[in-house]
Amino acid sequence: MSGWDVVVKDACKGPNVPGNTTAGVRSLAEFAVHTNLGDLPFDVSEHTRWVLLDTIGVILGGSVEPQVAALARRWCRTEGGPSTIFGYQLRASPLNAALVNGTAATWLDFDSGHLPPPGKPLLPAAHPPIHVIPATLAVAEMLGSSGTDVLSALVVGYDVGARIGMAARVRAQIHCHGTHHNVGAAVAASRLAGVTTDKMVSTINLAIHLSLMPSFENAYQGGTVRNNYAAVGGVAGILAARLAALGFTAERDALGSVYGGIISPWLDRSRLTDELGERFEVTRGFIKPYPMCRFGHPAVEATEAIVREDDISPDEIDSVEVHTFDWAASLDDPAPTTDLGAKFSVPWAVASMLVRKKAGADEFRTQSLSDPAVKSVAAKVKMMEDPAYSAATPMKRPARVKVHTKDGRTFQKEVEGSKGGPDAPLPLERIQEKFLAMAAPVIGQAQATLAVERVTHLEALSDIRDLTKLFAPTR
Repeated sequence: MSGWDVVVKDACKGPNVPGNTTAGVRSLAEFAVHTNLGDLPFDVSEHTRWVLLDTIGVILGGSVEPQVAALARRWCRTEGGPSTIFGYQLRASPLNAALVNGTAATWLDFDSGHLPPPGKPLLPAAHPPIHVIPATLAVAEMLGSSGTDVLSALVVGYDVGARIGMAARVRAQIHCHGTHHNVGAAVAASRLAGVTTDKMVSTINLAIHLSLMPSFENAYQGGTVRNNYAAVGGVAGILAARLAALGFTAERDALGSVYGGIISPWLDRSRLTDELGERFEVTRGFIKPYPMCRFGHPAVEATEAIVREDDISPDEIDSVEVHTFDWAASLDDPAPTTDLGAKFSVPWAVASMLVRKKAGADEFRTQSLSDPAVKSVAAKVKMMEDPAYSAATPMKRPARVKVHTKDGRTFQKEVEGSKGGPDAPLPLERIQEKFLAMAAPVIGQAQATLAVERVTHLEALSDIRDLTKLFAPTR
């Protein structure tokens, strides 16, 4: 055996060397083909519809950004295809719709995500919905799929991509958008098409080979190409499904090759099928209360608790200390120059909460970055890693915020994690409020309210287009 085979393909496969992942992939394919909505516990289908609603909202909220508008108008037409461009009276092919809507879904960094893989060091959580949902809806519109078909496809697509992500440990330098959740988009697209298990295996293997390996540094520097990663992943998913249908093939152990050495140096194949069909990964995700990197949420939540209890004027603030875990402490730029950079800046988010008493979508938009009061307080925020907090991850993600005033007072709050996950889910009312806040300014209050109603009763829709037609403004 060659040195490359020994070092890269075998030695990096984690705790289950020797062996390959073909049996696990076939099990995932069988699950994806044969799992029906009637097989699912109520909480699984219920949570899936709220993840869908949340994602539709952030797509509509992101659709108004200038770069998204330019992308939509460049690639889409009034009569451009079967798939809706959210927020516009434009249509496109499923591929172009997944590209535009997936970019809009990412732009605000308000999208829901999934747990990071277990183990150390703590790695970023992935974001299945912004890969899977734009691609699924685009294909479902083309096929005229029912609401039941869409829900089933979302559940199995989310599950397969998340299981690959949990089994692997994508290298820390790689931004996990555009990686394993491409597979989720591909699985959902093939499920809507009603493929066989063999074709689903081919779909998974082809999608694995269409994975990106993008740099995480783009996010820190505010490089907006980062907002295309998941969108390209959704496109890759649709493409993989189409290639499989046309008879294209990939190597037999694509997962072991790519996620056992190339993108990830570690792969535990047992995690692919652990409690498959019993534990559904969509219920282990989170819905964001703040439009920024999830690692910064505990600090913002602690700050929000301070401003709820005490009326502190920005002029009174002398300094702010944020003690948190390692990854969050690294989000320390006090003067971001782009909206994406602001979403990866804990000082900016904390200062926005202290000055504006909120940290919503508007606080991270480009026009807000010139706010002198927020800029002044952000410059006073000092980020510090607490080793005990770092050691507590990933089970907990603590943060402690101290606000010191010029007259010697100190206000302090500590949280062990952030809301929105399975351990502290957002109330349904807050999810719906978030959706309406994002959607109503774009499509109008009446259409936004009707969309909530139709997602709530998605199984009653014989054609998904009765929902997606609401995402184009009538004016």
